[in-house]
Amino acid sequence: MKRLLAAVIVFGAGAACPVMAQIQPAAEPAAPAVVVPQSPSTTDYDVTKGFPDRNGPFSAMLVVIPKAQMAEFDQPGGARHLDRVARAEAGADLAIKVLFTGMKGDWNGLGNVTYDVQILQPDGKVYGNSDYRNIDALHGKVGSGDGVFDNRNKVVMLQFDKADLPGVYTIKTTVHDRVAQRDVPLLATIELLPQRVAAAEPVAGAATAVPAPDATAPVKKKSRRHRRHRH
Repeated sequence: MKRLLAAVIVFGAGAACPVMAQIQPAAEPAAPAVVVPQSPSTTDYDVTKGFPDRNGPFSAMLVVIPKAQMAEFDQPGGARHLDRVARAEAGADLAIKVLFTGMKGDWNGLGNVTYDVQILQPDGKVYGNSDYRNIDALHGKVGSGDGVFDNRNKVVMLQFDKADLPGVYTIKTTVHDRVAQRDVPLLATIELLPQRVAAAEPVAGAATAVPAPDATAPVKKKSRRHRRHRH
């Protein structure tokens, strides 16, 4: 039975902490590589300026990271070192993280941010049941809204199956500031690598095949020398 391909799980009950976001690709892991980080150099985002994708003061960023790095968001405020995953093999555990800043608080200083996620296969079809709407990203005190927050309340987890179609998968996300009524669409891609085929090892004692002669090669006739007979 094919198991759930993308599931929303609850991750952390506390409110999101304002942090300085820093995305840093790591060196490629040794083979067999399960997840491969992207190659661009480290990019620093100034929390006072927000992220490149924005709608007025509200801005956001989408990044796919290894599941093991979700613990980075439990650390006290400071830089975040995340490995953007560009390619992965079947079985890799991945997390779809959304970072955002500049949201507006209501009269009580409470922010309300949700997001949608849809994952498309290389053939354009929706991957599994991965079409989620209005996932709770933040509902709580935001202060001035200048800090960087993330979707730790609920994270979409992704694990590819061996039966999945190799190729580039597209992750489409829209982040909503429900108080200010502002939306920021985001897009990311990840390539599912084809399965590796192990080379067959020779069996001890097995006969070795000898290549047949080239049938197209011209056959040389043996020259015959006629011996003269002495009379």
